[in-house]
Amino acid sequence: CYGDGGMCFTDDDALIERLRSHRIHGMGPDRYDNVRLGITGRLDSLQAAILQAKFDIFPEEVDLRDNVAAIYAELLADVEGLTAPYVPEGYRSVWAQYCPLAKDSEHRERIQKALGEKNIPSPIYSPIPLHLQTAFNDLGYKTGDCPISEDAASRIFAIPMHPYLEREQQEFIADIIRNA
Repeated sequence: CYGDGGMCFTDDDALIERLRSHRIHGMGPDRYDNVRLGITGRLDSLQAAILQAKFDIFPEEVDLRDNVAAIYAELLADVEGLTAPYVPEGYRSVWAQYCPLAKDSEHRERIQKALGEKNIPSPIYSPIPLHLQTAFNDLGYKTGDCPISEDAASRIFAIPMHPYLEREQQEFIADIIRNA
């Protein structure tokens, strides 16, 4: 929708019940008894109306996002040291973000600086791997325990992604990355 919020799709009745419970604080059959950790995941009326309208164009927007991702993959394939996002065979992404991996943290910094000079956002959505987040301190993980995750966190960044991104805009972004 516009801002936070979204939809979950399933044909699994048990999963639907768990998702509903999670959405409302972990509520169980008794509405005042939370049987699991949950969130306050309800949408306001405006967000719900936007989602309802977007639901009709969802399949088309997923196809458009697939196309944007394919164009990025094509345009960035020759950037030395850059690794494009990958979706395994038999799966599909809705491409909420497009997050390549730079060669190393210095390469990422150069790319982000070059994109920033042209006012192109390149946020880092996951700068701290989950195992090093405060919420998981009681698990006892330390730096070095999950080296692949830590490496990815030091190299990942996002570039603009939405279903209506034009090829010309993507070429502009790719050229900046290539020359960073």
